[in-house]
Amino acid sequence: MIDTDRLAIACLRGLSLDLPRQADNGSGHSGTAMALAPLGWLLYSKILRYDPKVPQWPDRDRLVMSNGHACVLLYGLLHLCGFDLSLEDLRQFRRPGSKTPGHPESWVTPGVDFSTGPLGQGLAAAVGMAWAEQRLGEEFGPDLVDHYTYVLCSDGDLMEGVSAEASSLAGHLGLRRLIVFYDDNGVTIDGPCSRSFTEDVLARYQAYGWQVLSAGGEDWAGLEQAVRAAQSDPRPSLVRVRTVIGYPSPTMQGRSQAHSPAFSHEEIRATKQLLGLDPEELYQLPAALEEVRRELAGRNLAAIWRERLEAHPQRDLWSTFHSPPRPGPRPAFSGPTATRAASGKILQNLNLPQLVGGSADLAGSTNTQSGQLAFGVREGAMAAFCNGVAQHGGLIPYCSTYFAFSDQMKPSLRLAALAGLGVICVWTHDSLALGEDGPTHQPVEQLATLRALPNFWVLRPADAQETMQAWEVALQRRDGPCGLVLSRQTLPLLSLETRVDLGAYIVRDGPFGCPTLLASGSEVHLCLAAAELLEFPVRVVSMPCWELFELQTARYQTEVLGSGPRLAVEAAASLGWHRWADEVVGLDRFGASGPGPELMELYGFTPGAVAARTRTLRACQSGSRSSKA
Repeated sequence: MIDTDRLAIACLRGLSLDLPRQADNGSGHSGTAMALAPLGWLLYSKILRYDPKVPQWPDRDRLVMSNGHACVLLYGLLHLCGFDLSLEDLRQFRRPGSKTPGHPESWVTPGVDFSTGPLGQGLAAAVGMAWAEQRLGEEFGPDLVDHYTYVLCSDGDLMEGVSAEASSLAGHLGLRRLIVFYDDNGVTIDGPCSRSFTEDVLARYQAYGWQVLSAGGEDWAGLEQAVRAAQSDPRPSLVRVRTVIGYPSPTMQGRSQAHSPAFSHEEIRATKQLLGLDPEELYQLPAALEEVRRELAGRNLAAIWRERLEAHPQRDLWSTFHSPPRPGPRPAFSGPTATRAASGKILQNLNLPQLVGGSADLAGSTNTQSGQLAFGVREGAMAAFCNGVAQHGGLIPYCSTYFAFSDQMKPSLRLAALAGLGVICVWTHDSLALGEDGPTHQPVEQLATLRALPNFWVLRPADAQETMQAWEVALQRRDGPCGLVLSRQTLPLLSLETRVDLGAYIVRDGPFGCPTLLASGSEVHLCLAAAELLEFPVRVVSMPCWELFELQTARYQTEVLGSGPRLAVEAAASLGWHRWADEVVGLDRFGASGPGPELMELYGFTPGAVAARTRTLRACQSGSRSSKA
């Protein structure tokens, strides 16, 4: 370590104190950022390959700060290394609209490789990023793909179940370019780790098939030696880094209170004296670091790589992998088909080398046998893994399981929606009609839950043709996740041109003022059958995707919905349907075990029951209009 390294580390620690203290309400997390400053500077000054002028350069090393609460360290590093993050941006820490939010956001801050916050999610997604590097490296070779995925994580990350699932998968896959630094500081927010976390972490990771190493957080040479050893091993590597949270503050170091909130003014002044900084000055970045900053900012690695790409024999294939997909011809469907079976046929027919995925040990049930990935029974890790693949770029990931199990994927689905990641989820066994597996497997609230998730598109097709279009929508959407919710039971083909891209459309027309029946999935056919029983005209609308319908013009929405009374029918929770309908035939309770057709009848999902509700609704609406007249 040379003097400029010591100075950079001191300044990073000073910034880690200043940014939270100056934030509104003195909020932020200084202690972990201070403890990890030597490791952070080692990585950014000597190890990582990046180009600050082209933050999204495809062959850069990735760094995922899974312990995203320590983001003040990352922001300081990005500034010192020449990324488009100014000193004024640092001063705006945690303020609305700034480039320095309270946790890393990849769509906001240049140089942030993954958006973290919920513990465990960053580490689990990094497994997907490392696999994407490995997969693309096999396809294109080291001239185009030759980088590492590094992770900083905490005790909290390793306590979360998703990190255990993902780490087990990483060991199984032999992801040798995944290097995780475990910040072992011995405390959690509530007190010493010994209160809740006493396992032998290194033994656990050895059992996963990882290389395990150790180094002290202040041991510059030991940290660098551990990095080089990790880079040369054929396994993923976990490096335990022994640190003291809040070091070198005189009274806060080693205490759980150093996690958050900001340190007191007195503690900051005393710590800066120990660091050799001016106790009264904020945001100190001495001129001696400017030459280092210019050197790091002046890298031309992206341009050099671009020259290799232009001369590479697989240049056109690279472009195909990194362009919007072009699906091949649609398969033909001639009769009743379960939408899960239709999806499987569609998947087999797609000629997209960049499409990768698999199932959580349910390929036969979800009809994803053509997938390259066997995730095992790891729904949480599967979703996070796909987030990492999507964030990495160059591949389109999909994953699959039963729809009821989407609950175990929810934290990752939320991050995918927040970060705009083009993940495709294939969920089957979409309603009561799955039958005998009973209420533990019959989804009730899942549709409402996911429809409430901003930027997440839920697609529940009514037949094989709608399923084909749902796949096309999901493949074209690269700025957010989609979920295909598919049936176990066979469904007839609709006898008209389907329009999933519009979100909703008329499948049986009627006068503008007549009752309208709204449905998705299998219940579209239920509504068509109910319409045949009625002695007055009704229109039936298939509504496979609320989110797409919301994007249509108000005029189109009115044309589809009509001006008459509206009844929504869906074998799931009624929550949310009242935005579109006056009444709902829904399922606001759990199901039961039994044959699917019997359950649908038991809970009122029959043509006769829907027809009766339609008559009552029409009569009530007519009576209301008469009384008002």
